[in-house]
Amino acid sequence: MRALELLRASLRDDGLRSTLKDVSTLLLYTLMPRLAWLRVSRDGFDRAHGTDTAEILWGRELGPNVNRGGGGGGHVVNCYETTPVTAIATPLDQLAIDVSDFVFIDLGCGKGKPLMVAAGYPFQRLIGVDISQACITIARRNVEVHGPERIDPSRVELQAIDVEDYVFPDDPMVIYLFNPFPAKLMARVMANLEHSLQESPWNAVIVYVNPEAIEAVERSELFVRVPTTADWAPRREWAAVFATRPADWAWPQPPWVPRAV
Repeated sequence: MRALELLRASLRDDGLRSTLKDVSTLLLYTLMPRLAWLRVSRDGFDRAHGTDTAEILWGRELGPNVNRGGGGGGHVVNCYETTPVTAIATPLDQLAIDVSDFVFIDLGCGKGKPLMVAAGYPFQRLIGVDISQACITIARRNVEVHGPERIDPSRVELQAIDVEDYVFPDDPMVIYLFNPFPAKLMARVMANLEHSLQESPWNAVIVYVNPEAIEAVERSELFVRVPTTADWAPRREWAAVFATRPADWAWPQPPWVPRAV
C-alpha cells in the first residue's frame, strides 16, 4: 500500500519519465524497509530511549520543501535513513580533544540520532541541520522524549535549511556527516567551511561516516586525515576522521594507515 501511495505521488508531482527512472529506488525503499529497519534498530536505541530514528522516510515523506533539485541547491534528496550507535560513538570515542571546548554539528541530521548520542559527551552545544522540515520536527520530538537520561533542550539547536545556506558558528567544531551529500554538494559545503575557518581559524574536526564523497575533504588544505580504529568498521559504518592542526593535539598513533575508499 505504501509503495502504491508513493508511486501515485511521484506520477502526480514528477511525471511518468522521472517516475520510471527512479522506480528501482522507490521499490528498494518501499518493499524492503523492514530489512533496513532491522539492521539499524538492532542496536536497541529507540527501544531504550523511546525515540523514533530507525524508520526510513522516502521522497515526499521528507516534506514539501524537499525536491529533486534539493531546494535549489542542485542536489538530490531521496530518503532518510540512519546508522547504528556504534558508527556514531566509535569515532567520537577516538577524538583526542577536550570536546567540552567544541560545538557538535550534524549536517544532514535527519531525525537526530547522532545528536542524541553526542549529548552523552560534554560538547558545548549540539546543532542539527537538515533540509527536511519533517525530519527536523521528528528530531525535535526525539530530543524532547529522550530518556531515561534527559537531554537539556538549551544545548540543542535544530535548523530546517539547505546546508548551503548554513553559517558555521564562530567556535571550535566537530562536524559529523553520515554520507548526506553527493560529491558536488560536498565540495560546496567544504568551500563554505574552509571560508569560515579562514575568517575565524578555530580548531575543527570532521567525522565522516560512510564517506562516499571523501575526495572533497581530502582536497582541503586545511584538514589532515587522522587514522583511528573507526577506519575499520563495516563498510557502511566506517568513519574517516579529519582535523585541522592535528599535530597540536595528542592524537593516538595506531600502527595502520587510513582505509582508502
